[in-house]
Amino acid sequence: MIRVNLLPIKALQAEVTRRREVIIGSSVLGSLAALLIGAHMYQAHELSQLQNELSGLRSELQSLNLKVKEVGDLQNKIKDFRSKNKIIEDLNRKKSGPVLVMESLSSAIPASLWLTDFKESAGSLTMNGLAIDNQTIADFMKAIARSKYFTNVELVETTQGAGQSAALKKFALKTTVVYRPPESIPASSKPAPNVAVKKEEKH
Repeated sequence: MIRVNLLPIKALQAEVTRRREVIIGSSVLGSLAALLIGAHMYQAHELSQLQNELSGLRSELQSLNLKVKEVGDLQNKIKDFRSKNKIIEDLNRKKSGPVLVMESLSSAIPASLWLTDFKESAGSLTMNGLAIDNQTIADFMKAIARSKYFTNVELVETTQGAGQSAALKKFALKTTVVYRPPESIPASSKPAPNVAVKKEEKH
């Protein structure tokens, strides 16, 4: 009877299988390590780019904050300038107001009407005068009522003159003076002059 010893063959096959498993395991581990290293390098690259972008954004933000501050300072200067300019304009209007009122009144007086008395107190103005007739007085009242320097024009009374002025009409007017009128209004949009008759003519 012949006996064949198979133990070395089985041991050899087992060794081959073991080495194959070791090689496969090493390959898998090597691939996994390469993948992890690649992922780490990619993440490091992305992180570097994000840090650079963040640094650029911070620089841009600082620049914008500086510009915002400059704009804020400019707005404050403009506001201060407008405030000072308004004060100057108010002072100029107060200074020139009485002169402009007298110019407006002078241009409204008809050739056939004369003022004999002129009194102003706290913006309330009373005028006495002579005119050739009632129509001239009415025209004068309408003229000053159209001016932006006078409001609430009232005819207090009219009487027949006496002595040397017997042929003339004496009158008394009352109105409010506006030394600082609002901005000019176009003639087409102005309201009708406010002219009131307070007393009828006395004989």
